[in-house]
Amino acid sequence: MAMESVLHQLESRIEDLVEAYRGAVAKTTELETQVVDLGEEISELTTKLSTESDAHQQVATLEKQRDDLAGRLEKVLGLIDGVLGSETTSS
Repeated sequence: MAMESVLHQLESRIEDLVEAYRGAVAKTTELETQVVDLGEEISELTTKLSTESDAHQQVATLEKQRDDLAGRLEKVLGLIDGVLGSETTSS
């Protein structure tokens, strides 16, 4: 009887271990899927960051062009004012 009890306990323990192993395998599979998903998300974010960085560079270039054009416009307006001023005093 004692031997049967020990065997029953061992059998029960083995079933518990098998169940725990199956749970661990399922969790491992779930985590592997999450790792793949996170890798894809990181890749997407890296691409987005690169695109945003390119956009920031384009904005900086456009702002510099705007400032250059504003400077040139001020010079042209100054010349026009000068010409108009000299015509007014000549007349």
